[in-house]
Amino acid sequence: MNDAVLEIDSATEASPASVTDRTPGCGLSSLHSDELLQTHWRSSRLSDPIEPLPPKPRDTRYHSFDFWRGAACLMLLSYHSIFYADRAWEMHDRSTWSAGSWAVRIIGWLWIGVPMFFVVSGYCIAGSIDSLRRKPCSLSGYFARRIRRIYPPLWIMLGLAVAFTATMNLIPSVAAGCEQLPHLSTFPVMSWIGNITASESWLHQLAGAEHAVYLMPNTWTLCYEEQFYLVTGVILALSARRFFTAAGVITLLTLTTRHAFRALGIETQGFFFDGHWLMFAAGILVYRSVNYGDRRTRWSACGLLALCAVYAMFDRRTQTAHFERHLDEYLFVSSLFGIALIAFRSWDQPLAKLRIAQPIAACGRMSYSIYLTHYLLVVVISCLFAMAGVTADSQVALLVVPVCLLLSLPPAWLFHRLVERPFMNTEPQGGQPRSSQSVAALSSASDEPLKASAVEPAAL
Repeated sequence: MNDAVLEIDSATEASPASVTDRTPGCGLSSLHSDELLQTHWRSSRLSDPIEPLPPKPRDTRYHSFDFWRGAACLMLLSYHSIFYADRAWEMHDRSTWSAGSWAVRIIGWLWIGVPMFFVVSGYCIAGSIDSLRRKPCSLSGYFARRIRRIYPPLWIMLGLAVAFTATMNLIPSVAAGCEQLPHLSTFPVMSWIGNITASESWLHQLAGAEHAVYLMPNTWTLCYEEQFYLVTGVILALSARRFFTAAGVITLLTLTTRHAFRALGIETQGFFFDGHWLMFAAGILVYRSVNYGDRRTRWSACGLLALCAVYAMFDRRTQTAHFERHLDEYLFVSSLFGIALIAFRSWDQPLAKLRIAQPIAACGRMSYSIYLTHYLLVVVISCLFAMAGVTADSQVALLVVPVCLLLSLPPAWLFHRLVERPFMNTEPQGGQPRSSQSVAALSSASDEPLKASAVEPAAL
């Protein structure tokens, strides 16, 4: 596992304000092309307060997001590399405590990159909406930019994944031994539709399937991201001036729905209101507090996030279902990460400028490509090592994980250069060619799905 996939531009992290004059699909041309939609939108705004919106901060960028994106990508790539490790560490058995078992144990916690991405995604889509709500803008343009940014690279990678999977399945030992490798012959038609439309997390329930079937199992997070974009788009159309209030209302409804449906035995897994929206909302809260709040507001936001962390801890203790317990773990991590983003905002630019952070930030700028390309390659590599007998924790930590990193990043870079970049919603500025623009001169953080995510352990 932005605007997350989620939204941050994988190649850039400019201020959302930087696109207010350059957003395709906005302005007079979009008003003509979407006259009926705009008429409805304007009329919906007539009921809004007459008083102007508060002044938008000049720079709402969080400069270190490239670093955090890259760190989360590398965390999740490493996490996907240890599926076949022995995992010998046991809390109550000191004989299992070794450097290797501890290393694999720690890598096994690196799924924390998922909630980190969701929080960053919420922050960046809030910045995008905050800019768009201050001017006439086409709702169809809002969605068109996200479709252009997300789906063409996804579709191209799905085609490559089909070819790669079909080839690997021709090798009997790999087809039988690699548990994460999908078997194309078992895919129902609706699952193909769900994968192509990034809706499989919930579409399979409407189709009556027992569980979701993914061609690239890590894309379950993209299914949530698309729902987040849809919800925020609806808010932009119906309550743009009260975006933050509307997001808060949806957050409360999500929390209520989670517990009500759970008590009634109604399955909601895969829908944004199953609880995953709460991580996205944490990012929106961070954006609101660091850009518009005073010190008291920021303390209040931290207190609210701390309360969410406490809620997650107590709710996890009451649950037995893996999905609910793991979601509470996500909520706990996202709350702490949100608190850190608020508390250490003053360290943002110094961190972004650290020379040692630049290689990680470079990974962050191509995070969507890493997200799309790494999973199947990494699981096959780790499976091949396991077939060769390399499963000891120390061997996996010292050999398998580094090899997976080294072999998966170059294809991701190539995919980013050849496939992802042509679909990035960036506009050259100052007459410079795209390749020569600085990070600050490129598009806003509103166009990157920001996906790199772990597969739910239950799906492994």
